[in-house]
Amino acid sequence: KIQGGDSMLIKALCDYAEKQQASSSQNVSVPEYYRPQKISYRIVLSPEGKLLDILPQQHLETYYDKKGKAKQKDVPDTIYLPMRNKPSIVQAYYLDHRPLYIFGLNYVKENGQEIWTPDDETNKARRSHKAFVEHELAFMDGLDSEICTAYRRFLETWDPEQETENPVLRQLGAAYSGSYFGFTLGIGKANLEEDPELIAKYQKICRQDDCRTDEPADTVCSILGERLSIARKHNTFDFPNQTGCRLVCMKHSAYESYCKEKSFNSGVSEKAMKLYTDQLNKLLQDRQHHVILEGMTVVFFAMCQNDEPQCDFFASMLGGSMDQQTEQSIQKLLTYAKGGYTGDSETIRRMEEMNNTTFYIVGLTNTKTRVSQKFIYRDRFGNLIQNLLKHQEDLRIREQDTHPIPFKWINKELVSPKSSNKDVPPPLESSIILAALQNTRYPDALLATVVRRVKTDQDDENDAKGGKYIKLNRVRAGIIKACLNRKNHKEEITMAWNEENRNPAYICGGLFAVYEKLQQDATPGTLNRTIKDAYFSSACSRPASVFPTLAKLSQNHLHKLGEGGRVFYGRLVGGLMNQLEGEFPQTLSLDDQGRFIIGYYQMNQKLYTRNEETKEDEN
Repeated sequence: KIQGGDSMLIKALCDYAEKQQASSSQNVSVPEYYRPQKISYRIVLSPEGKLLDILPQQHLETYYDKKGKAKQKDVPDTIYLPMRNKPSIVQAYYLDHRPLYIFGLNYVKENGQEIWTPDDETNKARRSHKAFVEHELAFMDGLDSEICTAYRRFLETWDPEQETENPVLRQLGAAYSGSYFGFTLGIGKANLEEDPELIAKYQKICRQDDCRTDEPADTVCSILGERLSIARKHNTFDFPNQTGCRLVCMKHSAYESYCKEKSFNSGVSEKAMKLYTDQLNKLLQDRQHHVILEGMTVVFFAMCQNDEPQCDFFASMLGGSMDQQTEQSIQKLLTYAKGGYTGDSETIRRMEEMNNTTFYIVGLTNTKTRVSQKFIYRDRFGNLIQNLLKHQEDLRIREQDTHPIPFKWINKELVSPKSSNKDVPPPLESSIILAALQNTRYPDALLATVVRRVKTDQDDENDAKGGKYIKLNRVRAGIIKACLNRKNHKEEITMAWNEENRNPAYICGGLFAVYEKLQQDATPGTLNRTIKDAYFSSACSRPASVFPTLAKLSQNHLHKLGEGGRVFYGRLVGGLMNQLEGEFPQTLSLDDQGRFIIGYYQMNQKLYTRNEETKEDEN
């Protein structure tokens, strides 16, 4: 099920691309060596190359918030532009879409005034525009169509120094810096990137760059098994946080072998290269097929023509947003997986067919130049559902909790709420996802991280978002429960306080919760610092050094209660002390610290549940 290496991913992407091509009756004709690019505006040029207007290129797109409420926002349109070459500090692309390169101006707002200037500390605006003009003028030489001529004249006549007050450009305001642009002669007229002569010239340049006279014309492709021309360079990918990176590339001679240079070492043909790079770029553009988990992008797809139901389900497990209809479909799917769905035969047939499809999940991280595959998973979709159901059941810490816990929620609990860096290390993130997908034990680093967060974080009545932050919540408690149960291959930790659990660490955690509740009942609303604030971390690590002090404090608190309270807490503390036989553990291992935390959490739940029931009885 789990196989390493980029070749498995490349083969899967090629197979998936062919399925999508076979199923689509309205394929967009994308020129060879082109890639998708989102743009917010079109620059309208006159035949003489003058800037006439800037037209919005955006559309309303519906999305759903965490509560499933439909909302709309403006989303840039997608066009197809020449591939990006290797990025650097200042380097122009073919038909560059970036404002700094096109216009050579910085937008600055100072004291309420908008300033457009080519000046900056590093002179980047001037250098970028100069590189853009030189690169494009050389490329446009010999292209004489109306749009190409207008574009060339724009390059020759636009002077950033003279255009700082240009009214057409200034109308963009603050939107200028974060927007991308395309060129046109106007609505219903020619667009620059669609010009046939321009496309033909660009493709000729790319093909010449790919050719090598000292290499055989063709060999057997390691992906498709056909005799084809091998790709010397692989196309780049556009990740949400970085563009221009490659999955396959050999930059240094140390990575080369058998006297083969560049990506001739990979044995991937031009045909396979274009298939897998185009398909992965489409998946990275499609929100339905990827979710960003802090520092890692998780891409997923099912090997069928319409994989929308499978992708919606897995996206929800990762933490992607969904509408009410999608949520209902997922609930129906989960009911069927549990064996409780009794719907019509046609729906059951579709679900059986869906469960038998092969599902792929791949975790990717990227730098400026390279894409790194952290993991790849392949299995029947039905097996995936069963393993994720088991994962969710392991995470449940209370009977009433039925909402799934997405991986995004887990990641959130692994970092301090006050930390500026919210990224979870990709190796840990990958290990957690794989443990859930394979139904294996969770990484030890997960338990260690959550225990450390519970011990070091502090409850906050008014956090940065104006809410209430509780350091030991159901997600963190559920993670600890799941880690311990899978590690020990048994249900050691149940969903509620277990009277039969005789583990000293577990009992100590429960006793700490009793002492804390006793203190709160004895001094309601008057405490600035509780025993939880002062002693929790030490009690979790070294019970013997802390609990004698807590026992003395509890006697003072008992005297402040009425007779009923003294009897209740006296019996409760006495029962727990009897189970400990009067001895507290000197130190607790990592696993026992987890048991302590669960004991504390579950006893807390029990005490507060009893308190609510008592209030209801009194009413």
